[in-house]
Amino acid sequence: KEIWKPIIAAVNGYALGFGLTLVAACDYVLASDQASFGFPEVQLGVPTVQGAVRLPRLVGWQNAMELLLWGDRIDAQRAREMGLVQRVVAHDDLMDEAQVLAQRLVDRCAPLAVRATKEIARRGQEMGFVEAIRFGETMRKVAAATEDAQEGLTAAAEHRDPEWKAR
Repeated sequence: KEIWKPIIAAVNGYALGFGLTLVAACDYVLASDQASFGFPEVQLGVPTVQGAVRLPRLVGWQNAMELLLWGDRIDAQRAREMGLVQRVVAHDDLMDEAQVLAQRLVDRCAPLAVRATKEIARRGQEMGFVEAIRFGETMRKVAAATEDAQEGLTAAAEHRDPEWKAR
């Protein structure tokens, strides 16, 4: 919750129980076409706690209940339909695709702006709308005063790739 760098999950096998809870905490999820997901705890006689708290917000009530109450595994395509996974890729391409996404983020996006955006998105979920907008505007002013913000504007005006300073 307090990790402000983007987290990309690359799921290449089973994401079950707490493994699925960890997936649900990530910002972007790629899955191998061979991956499967589930909360089998109810079939073992115990409830899942963190998954039960996170999942309804992430995938909606009925999709969450499908995973939480039945305890069955779903495949990567069903996980994508639910909104748990953003992209399904061929098993052998998974890590290459994850690396491409991560590199794109590093090369094209200002680190402090990414951090601020993620923090606004995360904290904004816990605030009222007006408070979230005020918080976001404060974060925007802080980020806009950085060297990277100036570099982004200059690079755009000069039609070149930016050279980010903050990492």
